[in-house]
Amino acid sequence: MLTLERLRPTIEENVRTALQEDVGSGDITAALIPDTQRAKARIISREAAVISGVEWVNEVFCQVDPSMNITWEVKDGDKIKPNQV
Repeated sequence: MLTLERLRPTIEENVRTALQEDVGSGDITAALIPDTQRAKARIISREAAVISGVEWVNEVFCQVDPSMNITWEVKDGDKIKPNQV
């Protein structure tokens, strides 16, 4: 049976590969925020959707900066409406 724990190494590798490809030697957008400053963000849907890939998103933030904190208001499989956080 496929479990999250068995999938964990694949998630980590997927994210590592994607970050190397997308960010490479630096992210120009991230350079707009000084290293000493903290930012806060909210993701708001533009249309109806089904949430998928929460663990991949968590892993991205973990690999970029493990001190980041994510508070999810939805979970994988949730149906969301336009303008929902």
